[in-house]
Amino acid sequence: MFVMAVSGIDGSGKSTQLILLNHFLRSKGFRTYYLWLRWFPVFSYVFYLYARLLKRTVVVETSVRPIAVHVFWIDKMLRRLYPRVFLFDLLLWLYLNKLIAWTRKTHFMLIDRGFLDVLVDLLWEVKDVRFLHSIIVRFAWRISNGMKALILVVEPKEAVKRKNDIVSLREIVFKKRCFEIFAKHLDIPIVDTTNKPILDTFRELMKFIKVSNR
Repeated sequence: MFVMAVSGIDGSGKSTQLILLNHFLRSKGFRTYYLWLRWFPVFSYVFYLYARLLKRTVVVETSVRPIAVHVFWIDKMLRRLYPRVFLFDLLLWLYLNKLIAWTRKTHFMLIDRGFLDVLVDLLWEVKDVRFLHSIIVRFAWRISNGMKALILVVEPKEAVKRKNDIVSLREIVFKKRCFEIFAKHLDIPIVDTTNKPILDTFRELMKFIKVSNR
């Protein structure tokens, strides 16, 4: 089973490209499994309740939907424990879905937002890099080695134009820089979708799949 995760900032085109890829692969007779890896709290749910009660989470109304903004960096317990527990929850969710995909004899498992997205989100929410050295992160890195990763980026101002539910331009700038650093140090291909037609990006995605399958 070919497992591929497409990462990147909001508005870079991750979901659009993976939906196109999913339809294309199915039209060619391949069995696919699509997973949106974003929010799946089990053990970490208690931290969300705690954050709501102590106003570490602020709900911001946008033209599209309400957005929960986490200011976990102001709370010592959330800074230390939340990233580790949340990563554990996500790994459980990922393993469960990989098992389902395997039992269905899936050819391609397409992950919309990968492990890198989770790390970047956590870095923004807790503003503390120490959790990156934790055992759970090291374990997750080992799991990620079996996946093919691709990062999509876009200029922050263009991202805001594409998505009406982006709350902070500063957040997008921060996350874009994080993805660029990860791409450089982990040797992950990166595609800039700024002012690029959707089909041109899709062609680059297809090239990446062909190279990875060699």
